[in-house]
Amino acid sequence: MKASAVERVHDWRQQRSEYVNQIKQKIEQSTKKDYDVLSYFTFSLNMDEEGGEHLALCSYLIMNMGSQPITGPYICFKFSDEHPFEFFGKYVNSDSNGNNEVRRQAQGEWERIHHSELKNEIWLKPSHEVTIQPGEQLSFPNFQLKWQGDLPYQATMLGFTYSDQKPSGTPAINQFNITGGKAKKEEQHD
Repeated sequence: MKASAVERVHDWRQQRSEYVNQIKQKIEQSTKKDYDVLSYFTFSLNMDEEGGEHLALCSYLIMNMGSQPITGPYICFKFSDEHPFEFFGKYVNSDSNGNNEVRRQAQGEWERIHHSELKNEIWLKPSHEVTIQPGEQLSFPNFQLKWQGDLPYQATMLGFTYSDQKPSGTPAINQFNITGGKAKKEEQHD
């Protein structure tokens, strides 16, 4: 029994649709990397027009865009030389032996590590072992940068994310740049 032309066209379209779906799946599988991290800053500014204290409320987010878990994440914030910022955040310090100053820590808390002699680097890691599953994110939320606006200033903060899978680090897709301040007023003499 021969299939009608309409049935053959229908079968052909169904087969083509299945092939197209298989090709799409293969493309998706081949383009999804095992390790792919996306890190970025979010921030909100409160600027004093009179040149007083300025404030940036920031968060740093790490998203696992890959197909494998990310283990042992830690971050570095690197500030430009001579930056005017005071850094405030929810973290505990560890001593030179790596012991936490606070023994009982809450889930989601961060710990400062690698106390750099350079005042322009801050290294942080989650205080508990953390794994970022594919499609999930981790954040260092609600840290503050404060600085005085009564003198000219120009500064940058860069972010880097490190992990067991990428010990050389991955830079954030954005950075925090700020320029401004009141210029010194020259005294006028008659």
